[in-house]
Amino acid sequence: MSKTKLASAIGLACVCSSSFAQEEVGIDLGAFELVPTLTTTVGFNDNVTQSRANEEEIDSWFSIVVPKFTLVNNFGLNSLRFGYQLSRGDYFSSSADDYTDHLLFAAVDYELNSRHRIKSSIDFEDGHDGRGTAFSRGAGAELSSPDEFKESEVDFTYSYGALSAQARLDLNVNYRDLDYKIDTDSYMARDRSKSTVGGTFYYNIGSATDLLFETTLSNVEYKFLPEGTATRDSIETSYLVGAQWQSTASTSGYAKIGYQNKDFDAAGRTSFSGLKWQAGIVWEPIDRTSFILDSQNEARETNGDGDFIRRKDISLRWRHAWLQRLRTEAGVAVGDDSYEGSGRTDDITDLNFAVIYEFRRWLTLNLGYTYSERDSNQDVIDFDQNIYRLTAKVTL
Repeated sequence: MSKTKLASAIGLACVCSSSFAQEEVGIDLGAFELVPTLTTTVGFNDNVTQSRANEEEIDSWFSIVVPKFTLVNNFGLNSLRFGYQLSRGDYFSSSADDYTDHLLFAAVDYELNSRHRIKSSIDFEDGHDGRGTAFSRGAGAELSSPDEFKESEVDFTYSYGALSAQARLDLNVNYRDLDYKIDTDSYMARDRSKSTVGGTFYYNIGSATDLLFETTLSNVEYKFLPEGTATRDSIETSYLVGAQWQSTASTSGYAKIGYQNKDFDAAGRTSFSGLKWQAGIVWEPIDRTSFILDSQNEARETNGDGDFIRRKDISLRWRHAWLQRLRTEAGVAVGDDSYEGSGRTDDITDLNFAVIYEFRRWLTLNLGYTYSERDSNQDVIDFDQNIYRLTAKVTL
C-alpha cells in the first residue's frame, strides 16, 4: 500500500538471501571499503497527487535518480558503516512535485565477547511526503510543493547472553524526532518526538526456536499546540509474548501478540487499550520460491485527523527465481486505518508485480507495476493510482 510499511523485520531479513541479492563490490581504501551504487528509475504515474476527482488528477512521466555511497569496515565479527544517499525525483508534467531528498546514516555492530554485544545506528533524513499523501491526503492541490520534513533517529541495543545460551536479553533505547517545514498552525501540529525504552527476553526451546517476551515504554511529545486544541502528548506501553524460529525445513519468521496501551495527557482525548500483534513468516515450499506473509495490528500517531490511528494490515508476497538471473515478484497488501476520535476509516489496497533480470553482476533491471487504492468514508480522500516503472541498479 502506498507509503505503508508493513511489519517485516524478520521476513525481509530472511528473503534477502544470496539467490535474490545483487552482489555489491567496493573500492579498497585501506581500513574502509567504499561501496557506491546508482539506482535510476523512469516511469509513468497516472495520479501523482492521489486525487479523487478525474478532473483533478495529474498524470506524468517521471524519473528518479538515487546515488548512494557507503563506507564499510568489517573487522572480525564486527562492522562499522556510514554513508550518504541522494534521491532526486522529477515529474515531467508536474514540476511542483519534483523533490530532492538526503539521507545520512551510520551503524556499528560490535561484539565485546561471546556474552556481550552492542548494535547502534544514527540516521538523519531530509525528506518529503508527496502532495496528496500523509497529512495532505485529499488536498494535494492546496500545496505548491511536496511536504518537506527533517527526521532524525538514534537507536541503541545491548544484548546479553551467548547466542548459543538458553536465555538471552536485549535492551533497546530509541529516539526519533520529526520536524516539518511548513509553518502554519495545522501543519506544525504534527511535529513531534518519540523516546522509547524496551527489552526482549529470549528463551530457547529447541535448536532453532526461541520463545520471546517483549515490553516497551514510549513517551510521545508534540512540539506545537494550536490554540483551542488538546495536546496529543501520550505515554505508550506494550507487552508482547511470542516466538521466533530461524529455520526449519521450509519456514522461518516470528509471531508475537499482546497488549498495548496509549494514555493521553489531555483528558479530552480518548486513551486506547487493546490487542497488538506483529508477525512475519517466510515459507519456501520448493527451491528458489518464497512466500512472505506480514501482518500487524497496533496504535500509531495520526497524520492529522483524530487522536491516533488504529492500524491493521496484512500482506502476502511471492518470489520465484525462474533462472539464475531472472526472477519475478508479486504481492498484495490490504489494510484498515481507523482514525479514533474522528470517525474516519480508510481501507487501503496495494497490488504490485515486477520482473527482475540480472543483466550483469553489476547491473540489475527491474520492470514493475503498482496499483494503489484508498476507499474512505470521507469521499474526498478516495483515490486509485497506477504506476509503471523501469529501474536499473548499477554497482561496481
